[in-house]
Amino acid sequence: MSKIQFMMPVIFVEDVKRSREFYQNIFSLEVEMDFGENIVFKEAFSIWQRDRAMRIIFDNKNLNEKINNYRDVELYFETSDIESVWDKVRSSNLEIIHPIKEESWGQRVFRLHDPDKHIIEVAEPMSEVVIRFHKAGLSEENISIKTQMPKEIIRKIISK
Repeated sequence: MSKIQFMMPVIFVEDVKRSREFYQNIFSLEVEMDFGENIVFKEAFSIWQRDRAMRIIFDNKNLNEKINNYRDVELYFETSDIESVWDKVRSSNLEIIHPIKEESWGQRVFRLHDPDKHIIEVAEPMSEVVIRFHKAGLSEENISIKTQMPKEIIRKIISK
């Protein structure tokens, strides 16, 4: 099984714009990627618009009930071997939020709870998503639109 790499904590926030300004102005954090309702700060953590995060994670199922039962943090891991990790999780006695699914931006992910009800996300690296789309014949422009990643980064990934 491939190594699972911890990438960052993800903090759910009520107003992503306000939180972005706070972390940039007070702590001088640099934005690495801006996906609108999800901001990744370079060498730090990510903030995610809380209501969007909850809709994506729980697929709008019993959303009001779910929102009140969970902490506002997600621990984000990546692995190149998502199926093997999924098999290990599935065969364990763990509380699964959802099985492997492809998000609207193309990344394959699954989520589960840790013992304290924190949300754990395990996903394939976005570089692998870009390569998968490229091999499927999508143009750099279409990959950029789908993944919301800048074309320069798409080119860099494809040229490796």
